[in-house]
Amino acid sequence: MSLKDQIANANSTLGLLLAETKLALRGEREFGPEQVRALRGPVTEMEPIMAQSKELRLLQPEIDGELDLYKSQLGDLQATLEKVRMMLLARQAQLCANRSQLNAMNHWAKALGETS
Repeated sequence: MSLKDQIANANSTLGLLLAETKLALRGEREFGPEQVRALRGPVTEMEPIMAQSKELRLLQPEIDGELDLYKSQLGDLQATLEKVRMMLLARQAQLCANRSQLNAMNHWAKALGETS
């Protein structure tokens, strides 16, 4: 597989995963450890290529577009993951509040049972 094809495949995978991540932000998909692992795949695959991107752009100018797309998607992914992080923190806070309410209800029910 050529370098251009390898980058194009990583871009395609990353684009699909990015779209899925955005759906998770809208509540249309779940986002958990499996999605993080899936996102790690193309990013890890592209690490050595991006480390040499300046040299590769000079040697193979035909990959410029693919590298630019990757950089763009990576920036979009970073912003999207920050939003996902905020969403998960909000969900965690809501779960903690729900747990507190449940504990209060349990104490109330126990107190009611003891006075009856």
